[in-house]
Amino acid sequence: MSVPVKNVLYVGNNIQLAEAMLNLSASPALQPDYTLCHLLRTDGIEAILAEKEYTHLICDLPFSDSLADKIDADFPLLKTTYLNGNAAPKLAKLSASMEDLITDEVKTTLDFLSIPIYFKNIKGEFLACNSYFSHIFGLTPAQVQGKNAADILPAHLLDEIKKIDQNIFDNKQVYFYECKLDDINGIAREMVFRKECVDDTDIQIGMLFDVTEINQAKYSLEKERIMLRATADISPDLIFFKDLDSRFLGCNKQFEKFVGCSEEDILGKKDDQLFELGQALMCQSQDKDVISNKQIYLGEEHLTYNDGQRHFIEMKKVPLQDKNGEVQGLIGVGRDITAHHLMQKRLKIAEVVFDNSKDSILVTDQFGDILSANQACCLLSGFSKDELLQLNINVFASKQQSESFYDDISFTENKSWQGDITYCNKNGDTHFAWLEIYAVDHFDEGKTNRIYSFTDLTQCKRVEEKIQFLSKHDPLTGLYNRIALFNRLEDSINRANYQKTIMAVLLVDINDFKAVNDQFGHNAGDDVLKEIAIRLKNCIFEKETVARFSDHSFVIVVNELANEQNVASIAQKIITLFSKNFTIGNREISLSATIGISMCPDDGIDNESLLSNAEKAMQRGKDDKSVPYHFYTMALTRHSNQQLELEDELKLGLQLDQFELYYQPQYDLNNRQIVAMQGLLRWNHPEQGVLQHDRFLILAKESGLLVSLGLITIRKAALQAVNWHKAGINFGRIAINLSREQLSQLSFIADLHTILKETMCSGQWLEFEVEKSTLHHSSSDIQENLMNIRKMGIGLTVINFGISSTVIDLINLLGVEKLRIANDFIKDGSEFLVNDAVYNSSNIFARTLGLSIVGDVLEINQQQTPSTSQSPSRAEESVQVMKASEATFYLRCNKRH
Repeated sequence: MSVPVKNVLYVGNNIQLAEAMLNLSASPALQPDYTLCHLLRTDGIEAILAEKEYTHLICDLPFSDSLADKIDADFPLLKTTYLNGNAAPKLAKLSASMEDLITDEVKTTLDFLSIPIYFKNIKGEFLACNSYFSHIFGLTPAQVQGKNAADILPAHLLDEIKKIDQNIFDNKQVYFYECKLDDINGIAREMVFRKECVDDTDIQIGMLFDVTEINQAKYSLEKERIMLRATADISPDLIFFKDLDSRFLGCNKQFEKFVGCSEEDILGKKDDQLFELGQALMCQSQDKDVISNKQIYLGEEHLTYNDGQRHFIEMKKVPLQDKNGEVQGLIGVGRDITAHHLMQKRLKIAEVVFDNSKDSILVTDQFGDILSANQACCLLSGFSKDELLQLNINVFASKQQSESFYDDISFTENKSWQGDITYCNKNGDTHFAWLEIYAVDHFDEGKTNRIYSFTDLTQCKRVEEKIQFLSKHDPLTGLYNRIALFNRLEDSINRANYQKTIMAVLLVDINDFKAVNDQFGHNAGDDVLKEIAIRLKNCIFEKETVARFSDHSFVIVVNELANEQNVASIAQKIITLFSKNFTIGNREISLSATIGISMCPDDGIDNESLLSNAEKAMQRGKDDKSVPYHFYTMALTRHSNQQLELEDELKLGLQLDQFELYYQPQYDLNNRQIVAMQGLLRWNHPEQGVLQHDRFLILAKESGLLVSLGLITIRKAALQAVNWHKAGINFGRIAINLSREQLSQLSFIADLHTILKETMCSGQWLEFEVEKSTLHHSSSDIQENLMNIRKMGIGLTVINFGISSTVIDLINLLGVEKLRIANDFIKDGSEFLVNDAVYNSSNIFARTLGLSIVGDVLEINQQQTPSTSQSPSRAEESVQVMKASEATFYLRCNKRH
């Protein structure tokens, strides 16, 4: 070049081309001192040229004529070379002979390019090429120069090449032409011609690319993709791919069937767009662990297919990592193991049945050698299991049979045999039995197993008697069961109708019997039920019927009654039975019963109505504890219907938040000041007005709503405690009564934590009241919940307190802070001396344990100095139950010291 190369600006994507054109690669020793700036775009090129004094501009990108002219005008000393685009080169004010453009300098530059390249004129004559191009045809660049395509290229390419060459000059576009071409060694290559016109000249520049290896790699890759896809599609497993955001990138046919749509509809979606929420959240949680921890997930889970069928799936998810170890997504494979899972369950069940079957079962091989035997078979034969596994089935052959008796048995078409036999046990004694044999062929192994099932007929009579007994009697208590009860009750009804006499049904339900099972265990509870059954049978005549109706309910059918007074006396005798304590180990417990009575014919003339009405009467007795037994009346039926309606209204009331917490001060009877506000739930019934808790708590318990109601009460108390604390009102604590059902919930502590967190309430502002009976019969779950309540800083108070060693132990263990004395022991009345004695003794007991005595009524002594001969007269300061606003005002007026 005539202009010294100092600062060069190259615009394009092939920096090697620019270096070759500048002759910078000929020899490292001959390289001039230059600076090369490389741009990838033509935007802002004028500003860049203005920043520095460039000597050369080489552009390999499309360039407009107007921009080229402007650069010529603004930078007259700049030498420009345009290799592409619409703009003509700065020095390309050409003559008619385009061939003169292919200078020796250009020809020399071409050999620095590793890409086969050539120049042709519009006549199709090669003007120049580099050695990479000529070598393909076994020629030198000089031998190629001046030749036509027909002189170099195979004949089958000439027509297409000629057509493309003409289009290049007509359309001024870049053309690509792919073809097969044999190289100098005769090897078929796949080549691509790139052809274009040099600006607006009659010169064509072409490049030739060998894409053989690329195409082979592409074909191989496509072949592998097809093979992998086919493999995935024929697999019965669920196969899918996901990206880092858990979006599906692909799946197989089985996964399409699982989702219920095509792969095209699945791609790009997440689990929550395809599956139900619970299943989607589970899958996304697994994906997150796999991607973030780079660990393989392997687990078993139930998945619901699109057709609604649930399948048991063994899921494996593997992170997909690049060569640098970075996770790019995951691949999941889900194997349907439903059948295997069911088979395992069946095998497990069969194994349990086999081991625990009352029938004597053993399995042999085709030679009669014993492979397995259950415990019943050991008892039947007298051999241990280890001894049986060393013996042959013929050891059971009796003296009346040949030694090969079992080998000679002929099977029926269904591979079975059955019949009466005699057998010998270990002691040589002969017994009779019913034997069933089944043959199981394993054709793939060429083996056969035999299954022998012995039923000892010597026990048949005893078994038959036992079956007859169990068909009519409860196996635990020996009383009649429900089936026998229905039969005998029907007979009693028919007899009463025939004789025109009265008969009665007494339904006896043991109160709080669940507490016995919870505290002492079901075995101890069963012993108590047996004792109750004995007492019930002893209090009636033998001709009457006593049956076990449910877990802790009994039914007594009494015939030939003269009037209601007869059955009332029987009911009273039953109540008297429970006055005597029951013994469990070294402990004595007291139980009570509630009795419901229906009469025939007044209360019903069939089994269903008599039992149903007796149950309604019993339920009434649960609500009204004034007497231990109740007769059924029509009024009770109406009451039951009202209760059903009220139950529906109670459920609606919970949804509409119709419940409100009222408050009553709780006093320390020694310090005579407010120590807490007791929260009492009220129902703002839309029709019946404000209902107190005794109107709906029993209903809530029976309908399963008591736990929900308890949580609502705690939440309202927590919110009110927060409000009072923010207002600076010293209220001590808010006391809430906890039921046994609430304390028995395994989720109670978690629910309590949630309420305190959501309401921002401190545990020190709440206090839970627990019935003495709950402590006395507390289960391990209740005790654990009470311990956790104390750890949360919530106070505990025992109500309906009575001295009991069990309760005292739990008071110390749980850290109970208060004892609440019933109001009857505080108020004055006809039993003042007795109440005073109870109050004083409880006060001394509480002080000994470091507890406070609290109550809802504050006693006011009207005589400051009591006489030894006469107790002081007393008045009571009783505060009505108040709403939250009224309670706030009351607390402000009665500040704690």
